Amino acid sequence: MAKRRPAGDGMVRKRADGRWEGRYTAGYDAKTGKRIIKNVLGKTQAEVKEKLKAALEEVKGIDVTRF
Repeated sequence: MAKRRPAGDGMVRKRADGRWEGRYTAGYDAKTGKRIIKNVLGKTQAEVKEKLKAALEEVKGIDVTRF
């Protein structure tokens, strides 16, 4: 069984085209209340984890060290 990431840390998966994708919540729409989901892409899982970490730090304004 795959490991689960802590809440708020986004998700990482391998796409059908062989690239890795990381998705995260960038905020919420003020009008509809729906999540704004953004993604980062990379050739390796490690590359995507670094990009995801940087994106989460930018969005949240905090240091994310759970990776």
